[in-house]
Amino acid sequence: MLASKVRWVVLAALVGACAPFASGCYATVEEPPVYEGYRPMYYEGRVVYYDQVGAPYYYYNGGVAYIPRTYAGYGVYVNHYNTYRGAYYRWNAGYGTRYRTYYRRGR
Repeated sequence: MLASKVRWVVLAALVGACAPFASGCYATVEEPPVYEGYRPMYYEGRVVYYDQVGAPYYYYNGGVAYIPRTYAGYGVYVNHYNTYRGAYYRWNAGYGTRYRTYYRRGR
């Protein structure tokens, strides 16, 4: 009887120790900071980046997806880039890579 109870205690401890790995939990990343007055824009909850010619894109499923030129708000993203180009490059150099997987829900 005692061996059976010990076995259950050990099993419960193992399950408890492994639960964080099996539960689908993941670490959340804080929202991208405002840096030198630059605040990144979002497209469908993802941080918007810009290529060398100012075309807006975002990271999705490990790859790059460009915002369609036919999107109604496309001009807002281009205008944002043209207004904050220098600050964007400084922000991207300091923070950009760590927010490629950031997703802002419900906003």
